[in-house]
Amino acid sequence: MTAPPSREAITGLVLAGGRGQRLGGVDKGLQPWQGRALVDHAIARLAPQVATVMISANRHLADYASRGARV
Repeated sequence: MTAPPSREAITGLVLAGGRGQRLGGVDKGLQPWQGRALVDHAIARLAPQVATVMISANRHLADYASRGARV
């Protein structure tokens, strides 16, 4: 049995590239929930488990980049 990869060897990816079609074109990742954008909740859960967090997005790139993750 092989050992699991170390945290330093893992990159986490937040998928935020949808069209927001079900929300009338609104970017779901930037919508507030419990006082913060949904993407901020995802980053907060993912960051302690990985070395690097990246966001895959196709619009509002500056908004996503402001979260400190590579877009």
